Amino acid sequence: MQQHPPRSHAIHSRVRSYSRAGGRLSEAQAEALAALAPRYVVDVPRRDAVRTVAPGFRLDPEALFGHQGWGRPLVVEIGSGSGEAVLAHAAAHPGVDHLAVEVWETAIARLVASIHRQGLRNARVVPADGAELLATALPVGCASEVWVFFPDPWRKARHRKRRLVNAAFADSVARVLRPGGVWRLATDWADYAWQMRDVLEGASALPEGIEADSTGPYFRYDDAGARPDLGAGSAVAGDAGNGVDPGSPSGARGGWSERFAGRAMTRFEQRGIDEGRTIRDLTAVRTEEQWIPAARPTALERLDNGAPGLFAPEGLTD
Repeated sequence: MQQHPPRSHAIHSRVRSYSRAGGRLSEAQAEALAALAPRYVVDVPRRDAVRTVAPGFRLDPEALFGHQGWGRPLVVEIGSGSGEAVLAHAAAHPGVDHLAVEVWETAIARLVASIHRQGLRNARVVPADGAELLATALPVGCASEVWVFFPDPWRKARHRKRRLVNAAFADSVARVLRPGGVWRLATDWADYAWQMRDVLEGASALPEGIEADSTGPYFRYDDAGARPDLGAGSAVAGDAGNGVDPGSPSGARGGWSERFAGRAMTRFEQRGIDEGRTIRDLTAVRTEEQWIPAARPTALERLDNGAPGLFAPEGLTD
């Protein structure tokens, strides 16, 4: 069961991309989590409340998976849920390491049970706010892919500030991706797809003929303007979930990739299809541009100047 740090009730409210990190565990889930967490779940020091990340914490994926210096590919999925996509990929690609980043306790319990049942040696679970984890804890340039599949769309206009994919998050993804690394996204909610596209355009060098407003450019967005008619046949004017493409700030419509063949069909994707919404994939590729931290320290860095450490749980080198 999750334990709140002392005084967590007194922490000032903060904008999170998830509603809460709880959920009632069944007796079997609680037993599985207690037995399997020491082996499969990263013990993340907290900044001030559950699922936050202490700014001084450093997670070395190579040490975590027990092959320091091998340089194996690493996939990081933010918001893995019960792990349908990431664990299917881990099973099909034993030479690739996978970090499933998830906040929900019940989902974490299902994740560890599935990892154990399938005997996967290349998957671990990180119970943390993904935005904080990417911003400070993972090494720069460590990941070959970052996945964000079907994040909470926060459908009400007043809640859109909670959406995970924004310019600050794009900077954190750029921080952890190696040159040539891929950022994959997917959503079934139309106006979140438009927002994702705008974020990718803002962080990317766009193809010739499309005006770029980039501060990197940390990404190459080859699909800018691609497949502009995707979903047009079923679009409903004024429908935030399945609306008409308004076009991006650059003036381009579209920007959608072909469906990522490595993504297993999840219940979230199937539900969107069943409800008549269009699934839109987006893809950006990390450029050779060196990631440069902001000139001023982030809020997380100002809160704690703790010394960096190395996490390597017991029992992972057997």
